[in-house]
Amino acid sequence: MKYLVFCMCGHGLDRHGAGGCDGDGRMPCRCRRDQEGALDAAIEHARSHPWGAARTPDTMVESEIA
Repeated sequence: MKYLVFCMCGHGLDRHGAGGCDGDGRMPCRCRRDQEGALDAAIEHARSHPWGAARTPDTMVESEIA
């Protein structure tokens, strides 16, 4: 499942550890969610936007990253 669910930062759960998101391997990510926090954020987004498109890093606002 960790390869199928994406955090609001646009990275998969597999990229999130205890210290936050490791990014895409080339660039660090400012997201500080661990895997549980990233999963909770993805579930909450799906609940509040059931027919909306998934958010990508390009469409995020600064307040969602922190």
